[in-house]
Amino acid sequence: MARGGPRDGAGRPKKEAPPEYNGPHIEDVSRLTPLEFFKAVFRDNEAPFDIRYKAAQEAAPFVHARLAPKEAEGDGQTSMADDWDTVLTPKAQARELERKNGVH
Repeated sequence: MARGGPRDGAGRPKKEAPPEYNGPHIEDVSRLTPLEFFKAVFRDNEAPFDIRYKAAQEAAPFVHARLAPKEAEGDGQTSMADDWDTVLTPKAQARELERKNGVH
């Protein structure tokens, strides 16, 4: 009786290479902007997820504005994020309620 050696079907299955992605189908490339290209990639259902995700990350700055800084230098303006610390947190709400009720 023979022992050891390779057996058919034994071991971890070999990885299959994902199909090659050639990019989205774009009708008119003569006036193609970066935003249009990235939109075409992340809307392409045949594109692998990681490529679609990277295209969405690249397109985001063109579509969504960044938040303003909390306070610009010298203009005295504040953002809504400042209200979170002073008004909206549960601790701040409890303090305000105690202050209104006369409890210190």
